[in-house]
Amino acid sequence: MAETGPFSWISDTLGGLFKQEQLDPKEEIFISVLFALLGSLARADGVVTAEEAAHGEELIDRMQLSKAGRKLAFTNFERGRSGGLNVEAELNRFLAVFRQSSTHSEQLIEALLTLARADGRMRIPEKSWLTRVGTRLGIDADILKQRIGN
Repeated sequence: MAETGPFSWISDTLGGLFKQEQLDPKEEIFISVLFALLGSLARADGVVTAEEAAHGEELIDRMQLSKAGRKLAFTNFERGRSGGLNVEAELNRFLAVFRQSSTHSEQLIEALLTLARADGRMRIPEKSWLTRVGTRLGIDADILKQRIGN
């Protein structure tokens, strides 16, 4: 039986892209920004829960990343989780390659929303963080508010 849900959608959409050992520059940017932001979001409320860390690892597995891709993902998740990540700079890197409101932007916000819900609750700092990032990614403010659950 096929799995459903946001991670399944990301896996189905992106999984085949990352099986090769060598990552192309666009893939590197997508993976590094995605996992740095996931790490930063996990820390946004001051506590990285076991559920949030597990969801990050699950996404790595579902994306079927190569060894190089897995290392890049883990390194960037830790970079984001350690604090002090310049979220604006990460978004600038992402948006220099992928357009606002693109499929990649949608995949990025969906992965972030899923992580924010991983521990069963979304706190105000996480909602604020997601609103700022979603707006930069070109997500309509009303739709974003609905998706976040404000």
